[in-house]
Amino acid sequence: MTEEENVTQTPEQAPAPDLGKFQSVDALMRAYRELEAEFTRRSQRLRALEASAPHDADAEKGAAQGADSEALLRAVRGNEEVRSRIVGEYLAALPGVPLMAGTGAGVTAPAARASTLKQAGAMALGYLKHQKHGG
Repeated sequence: MTEEENVTQTPEQAPAPDLGKFQSVDALMRAYRELEAEFTRRSQRLRALEASAPHDADAEKGAAQGADSEALLRAVRGNEEVRSRIVGEYLAALPGVPLMAGTGAGVTAPAARASTLKQAGAMALGYLKHQKHGG
């Protein structure tokens, strides 16, 4: 074959790819882009739902615990022995405050005694001021 024949002869066409239901490559690309966009939207939605699921479970757990706490509180209020024990243990756990727990005498402050007339006047004035302010 000569060079002229090569130039004038049309090259053999490659067989067209099978595009299935699509009429052209452009139609296939458009459909692919739409599918990709929809996949992205659904992935984002799924991610958002997965992120909110633990929060919903925590809220349900908190509500159940709240209901359990209310039931426990009603039971304790109805049982004087349990209530006294809880209050006694709480008061005993307070640091630095001597309190009576259950039975016994209360703790009193030592009596303040004036040794001079000036101290007695100051104590009386302090007592009167304290009474005046609602103490």
